[in-house]
Amino acid sequence: MAAAPGAAIIAVDTALALSLGNTSLFVPLLVIGPLAAAALASPRCTLGVALLAVACAIPLGLADASLLSAEHIGEMAVVAAGGALAVLAAGGRRRYEEALVTERAARRRSDFVAGAGELLEAPPEPEAMLREIVRMAVPYMAELCIVDLVHDGELGETTAYATDPRTLEMLLESRTRYPLDAGGPHPVAVAARTGRPHLQHEIGAERLRAFAVDDEHLRLMLGAGYATSLAVPLVARGRTIGVLSFMRFGGAPRYDDTDAELASEVARRAALALDNARLFAELRRTEGQLEAVLANLAAAVTVQAPDGTLVYVNQAAAEMMGCSSPDEMLATPLADLLGAFVILDEDGRPYDLGDLPGRHALAGEEPRPALTHTIVKATGEERWAVTKATPVRDEHGAVVLAVNIIEDVTDARLAERQQRFLSAASMLVSSSLDIDVTLDKVASAAVPELADWCCVDLPDERGAVRRAALGAGEADRDALDRMREALSMDADDPGSPAHVLRTGRPVLIGDFDEAAARAWAGGDEQATAVLQASGTRSAMVVPMTAGDRVIGVVTLGTSHSARRLGEAELALADELGRRAGIAVENARLHDARSQIATTLQRSLLPPRLPVVPGVTIAARFRAAGETSDVGGDFYDLFAVGDAWMVIVGDVTGKGPGAATITSLARYTMRTAAMYERSPGAVLARLNAALSADPERRAICTAVCARVEPAVDGTLLVTLARGGHPPPLLITAAAGAETVGTPGPLLGAFDGGTWEERHLVVNAGDALVFYTDGVTDTRGEGGELFGEDRLIELLHRAAALDADEVASRIDEALQAFERGQQRDDVALLVLRAGGGDDTSLVGAGALSGTRTEAPLPPP
Repeated sequence: MAAAPGAAIIAVDTALALSLGNTSLFVPLLVIGPLAAAALASPRCTLGVALLAVACAIPLGLADASLLSAEHIGEMAVVAAGGALAVLAAGGRRRYEEALVTERAARRRSDFVAGAGELLEAPPEPEAMLREIVRMAVPYMAELCIVDLVHDGELGETTAYATDPRTLEMLLESRTRYPLDAGGPHPVAVAARTGRPHLQHEIGAERLRAFAVDDEHLRLMLGAGYATSLAVPLVARGRTIGVLSFMRFGGAPRYDDTDAELASEVARRAALALDNARLFAELRRTEGQLEAVLANLAAAVTVQAPDGTLVYVNQAAAEMMGCSSPDEMLATPLADLLGAFVILDEDGRPYDLGDLPGRHALAGEEPRPALTHTIVKATGEERWAVTKATPVRDEHGAVVLAVNIIEDVTDARLAERQQRFLSAASMLVSSSLDIDVTLDKVASAAVPELADWCCVDLPDERGAVRRAALGAGEADRDALDRMREALSMDADDPGSPAHVLRTGRPVLIGDFDEAAARAWAGGDEQATAVLQASGTRSAMVVPMTAGDRVIGVVTLGTSHSARRLGEAELALADELGRRAGIAVENARLHDARSQIATTLQRSLLPPRLPVVPGVTIAARFRAAGETSDVGGDFYDLFAVGDAWMVIVGDVTGKGPGAATITSLARYTMRTAAMYERSPGAVLARLNAALSADPERRAICTAVCARVEPAVDGTLLVTLARGGHPPPLLITAAAGAETVGTPGPLLGAFDGGTWEERHLVVNAGDALVFYTDGVTDTRGEGGELFGEDRLIELLHRAAALDADEVASRIDEALQAFERGQQRDDVALLVLRAGGGDDTSLVGAGALSGTRTEAPLPPP
């Protein structure tokens, strides 16, 4: 068809030459036909036209009888040369056009691939990205482009675009009615399973029938007119996320391997863009969820930039810092935010803001959580918070952010503080049984844990109120001094300490204003001014109670700390007052019991040791346990006719029961000694008295000795032991040795015999009586002092006087003892010699020993 114009020109030219009979003019013009064909037709068609021109030139020579003449041959040569030139021109034109088509195709291909690359800059939403992918390929690459997504190995939703909307509608209907089977033979399923492109050069009915679900499905596909298809997997991060399909219809060019390569390149870029869009959407969804979580999180969350400025805060953080919204907090300078609070550490000291965990995290450290105690300056509200910080690093390890999580632990801390405070306060106020010390500890227990200053007021026996104790931190001394100066305990205005003392009802003054100061000052203007100038912000007064009685008041206040006392603090203070009242009452009772016990203990021992002619005497007594407990150890020395009776004993137990038995034993032996010269008989009388009531049998140990001074300074001693440790005789010749024969425990049996031992104590010798508290004294590791150690101690004591012997024993016991004294210790030392009626009685020892004074001789 492209060569027709050239052939027509030749036909017209030939016809004109024949009709006019002028071949010499028209034969050369035949060359116009091939040249015209060269402009339109292929080289082969142009060659045909050229040959036609040459063929027409021959018969024109016959028309005018010039065939093969020189002129005719020249004309034919012109036609032949022109035809050849036309063929060459047609070839050049053809090559130019092919190059131009190739260039245009390459440009379009390049633009297509570039368009696929631009998908990375497309809207990040996955749905929008899918629409961009399928639109990109139509119409350049396909008349219908489809993306089928893969989820967990199954083919899912479909996105498509077509040049013909009816085709798109039919495809979507087919996908809806006949979902693709990931394990089936459909090209999309094959590409998804294998991860390789699936190319169908020709799509015939047999091919469609191979993966049609039923006849209706086949009819739909045949009606679509599919001619060729190409399905390539969308692979991202090593997994198939979908399949990209290209479809052409009717007489469109068939897909080939070059198209498959191009499609694979496009699919690679599309898969990357789609995966990025998915990741971005997931990130935004996660960020949204995280934002929702953080916004509703009870804990405050803040994020700091490397320069320390805040770049993110959640609602909880904003509210914690007194802001209505995160935007308000971010717009407020950090110094202004922190300036609204008094920030303390857990011990109540000002907190170094440079030590906040976020600062350490920005420095690249892994900081430990910090507990802070903050007080809102405007309201006095107290808060406790635990701050944890974590550094966020970039790919090079540099810190780019610090994330702070601030957990409000106020409730837990207050509950913990309440339990700890009450426990510590109870231990503190109960640690002493001295009333004044107890009151001082009440004041110190409240400061600074509960208040900044505290004073305790107590009425005395006549009802006059005295300030019994004061407590304040260094910064609050002035406030306390002003309170002490101006506070009136005579004013009975409601809310005043005197009113609380009278009514027993606690009072809380959240804001210590002029009215409160006036009530506390009893209306005195000068005192009111002093109280107002004290800087007291908040105060409370609670009664100290013992049972139903109010025995005092505790007044507490805050000043420099800016704390505002509330109901929680009032409840703690009220409980402190109750416990303090009990402790004070216990101290009073203990004081009374101690006086009773001391009086009773003294009544069970001789008020003074007598002066025995020719004998020096020393005694020591240390009671174990509380001063309110009466011990069971006793000793006595009294005259019996022309001799002296010595008794030392130990009753089991302590307290009133032991005191009763001690009194019975001592006075039974004193009475028996008036009628019995024999120490053994005296012990027998005591045993009878102790065992008289079988239901209330009492046990006792005792040693009884009859001492008769001789004119030569010696002592004639007769002694008997009833279950008691043996006395020690100290002589210059033999050192220390035990004397006396063991006898039955007193009170254990109805009868018995107590063998007596007679000995002579020469001048300068000493006789030591003691209770088992001496030998049972415990040292390191529970070791007993023991009889052997006592003998060793006294082995070279013959040169010592009676008091020095007693002191040596007492000092050795206290040096040896570890822990609390477990048993009473009683010592009685008699040293023969001197022969002087004014012989000195040894007395006095360490704390807790009994000081004796001489009695006149009988």
